[in-house]
Amino acid sequence: MEREKFEYFERLFHPESIAIIGASEGSFFYLSAPGVTGYKGKVYAVNPNRDSILNFKCYKSILDINDDIDFASVTLPAKYTPDVMRECVEKGVKTVHFFTSGFSETGTEEGRKLEQELLKISSKGSTRILGPNCMGVYCPESGLSFMPGFPKKPGPVAFIAQSGALTEQVVYSGRLRGVGFSKVVSYGNAIDLDNPEFIEYLAEDPKTKIISTYIEGTKNGRKFYETLKEAVKKKPVIVWKGGQTERGAVAVSSHTGSLAGSGNIWKAALNQIGAVNIRDLEDLVDTFLVFLQNPPPRGRRGLIVSFSGGESVTETDKAVEMGLEIPLLSKETKEKIDEMVPAAGISTRNPLDIPSAFFRFANIAEVVKVAASEDNIDFVIFEMLDRYRSVGKHFRGFQWYVDLRKSIRDAANYIKNELGKPFVIAILPAFSEHEATYLRKFYTTRGISVVPTMTRAAKAIKRMIEYHEFLDKQKP
Repeated sequence: MEREKFEYFERLFHPESIAIIGASEGSFFYLSAPGVTGYKGKVYAVNPNRDSILNFKCYKSILDINDDIDFASVTLPAKYTPDVMRECVEKGVKTVHFFTSGFSETGTEEGRKLEQELLKISSKGSTRILGPNCMGVYCPESGLSFMPGFPKKPGPVAFIAQSGALTEQVVYSGRLRGVGFSKVVSYGNAIDLDNPEFIEYLAEDPKTKIISTYIEGTKNGRKFYETLKEAVKKKPVIVWKGGQTERGAVAVSSHTGSLAGSGNIWKAALNQIGAVNIRDLEDLVDTFLVFLQNPPPRGRRGLIVSFSGGESVTETDKAVEMGLEIPLLSKETKEKIDEMVPAAGISTRNPLDIPSAFFRFANIAEVVKVAASEDNIDFVIFEMLDRYRSVGKHFRGFQWYVDLRKSIRDAANYIKNELGKPFVIAILPAFSEHEATYLRKFYTTRGISVVPTMTRAAKAIKRMIEYHEFLDKQKP
């Protein structure tokens, strides 16, 4: 990316001054969010019919503000936007974000003409347009935000989406599961700033380790494809494509006015260039965690640890059907494990089904470390049950459970850091939602990936494997 263009995006995410045009009680979140999330720049309110709002002085026009404006959010009805755009261009505003809807997503000729008029006005200056019909920008490092409840602490994940409400949900879901964000954009109809430009910038952004995007359609499919193709060589790019079915494509046209395209074509294109293809919110956050908190996998061979014979069988079936391998452990490893746990009621082949190791005979973590040390094991999926807190407290005392949690943490760190293999914990909230939440936080805050089921763990690991397999094929 050219230096001048990179610096534009840096200022977009780190504006020194912002203006809310059409500020009212109905758009309070745009005025209150920056203060809540720690924005240190200047905030101006523009409303010709008010003297003040929420303790902000109101200006009649953005032209009345005696200061440069980097970023302006417009919440006025669509019919007023051309006049506002002219004033912003005259003022020299760098980016104008239109929260306003009522454009091409309505399917009307009037809506399309309004968009073209905004573009024509912007071409007379250097002002870029974000939207219309979108929520805007969230950057915790600068404090710029469009929702007061967004976290202040930044992280390494970027998310770029056409949907506003979905963008909010991704940020909130990430917060609950320990994922922090570097930059987040809801860009709506994308009449000017579009997905490829953001991805091109994020590929160069040192604060972003993972790029993710929800996209319904793009005005320049070739540019999107070529941008993704270059970006995936630098960092993982996770793509959530909306409108992959015929019925979903109809919904897309009324949401952001986009052309969705064939789902099969999108899937084939994403696979061809190494982008990570996901289908829902759960997949997205699972994939964030597994990519962020694990070393690259060396292969597809996994160790499954469960405490139910039936579940270990069914989860093995699912993993194999996904294209993963669950190899038998060697005779030497099996003999070592047999010395640590009794033979009755267990299976030490792989999957490991060794509930007795929990309560009577051995530290389960030591068993897992021995099995994971085999050369033909590339990753570990470990099932941790929330009910063992209650059961263990009753039979063995609470300190036993505390020690168990810590020993599993130590095993995970050993397998990840010493053996260089991914380790993912599946915590099933089957008995106590409260304890499952505590366990998830306990491990996630210590850099260990946690997902709700072993099936979801296998799916996320598979995505990481496929991405690194793709990178390996690109090497000379």
